[in-house]
Amino acid sequence: MLQYTVWRLLIFLLFLLALLWLGVPSLWALVFAALFSMVTSFFLLRTQRDQLARQVESRVESGRARRQERLAAQRTDEDEEDADLEGR
Repeated sequence: MLQYTVWRLLIFLLFLLALLWLGVPSLWALVFAALFSMVTSFFLLRTQRDQLARQVESRVESGRARRQERLAAQRTDEDEEDADLEGR
């Protein structure tokens, strides 16, 4: 995750410095650098973005599994009996 963020910031800063060096006013340089870096990173950082998405997905899945385990551990016999009665 850190690698992807660093690359995104680096691309943004490169565009920003280039635009400022060309004499573009500061506010417009920030806006255009943000836009150009978004488009550029979309194409150049595809691999890192996919890896980041897989990491986030695995964290979410492990969190769901832990939550299900906690809920199952908290169920009492009475809850199971109530569920059986409701199912009939």
